[in-house]
Amino acid sequence: MPKYTDLSGPMYPGMWSYSALPDLGARVPELAVDQVATIERQGYDSFRYEMGSNTATYLETGRHMLAEGPLIDEIPLASFFRPAVVCHVPRKGPTELIHGDELAAHCPPVREGDALLIECGWGSQWTAAHFVTAGPNFHLDCLPWLLAQPFSILGVDVPVIESARSRPSGSESAGNMLIPMFKRGVLLLAPLVNLDQVTADRGELIALPLRIQGVCGTPCRAIFMEQQEI
Repeated sequence: MPKYTDLSGPMYPGMWSYSALPDLGARVPELAVDQVATIERQGYDSFRYEMGSNTATYLETGRHMLAEGPLIDEIPLASFFRPAVVCHVPRKGPTELIHGDELAAHCPPVREGDALLIECGWGSQWTAAHFVTAGPNFHLDCLPWLLAQPFSILGVDVPVIESARSRPSGSESAGNMLIPMFKRGVLLLAPLVNLDQVTADRGELIALPLRIQGVCGTPCRAIFMEQQEI
């Protein structure tokens, strides 16, 4: 009997936004929802939305950082339906780091083409004011392990993969973790919620972005399906 878990965080006015990061600021729009018609006045309800490509849970291609990367509408539909493996690493609090040895110790084997979904418990902080600014990050020492895995989608429950905390003093600037994976054609799915409710190591991921032409990514509805014994 299948069990379905919604991995997409709810969207609502006033929710967190990457505009909280000082290097992004006003360039990233916050979610706005305006009702433009009502049943009482026009005979129907209608709404106008304003949001960015990285609003709530989103799916993104390497075009985010690489000029030669594909656009989201160029990705084959089958790529959004993937076998998935779930990795539960030890719980992380604000500003803590996920390390490579934790991935190696806690992640089940990753098969060719899998979606790799990594959970550290931060999805439970979705409504917290510090969700973006104090979220855990991946340490640079995760990169060798990640590059050794043959996944097609990387899904995480943190909003920011890396920060200044991720890198030893004197190392390269931001982007040195995502770019090698984007060059390999990996899609990024983030941030996720409810992975702590997934009990199986493996299942199926459905991650459907909006079909917007000419963009690197869009908000996404992500569902995990696992088989349960009756």
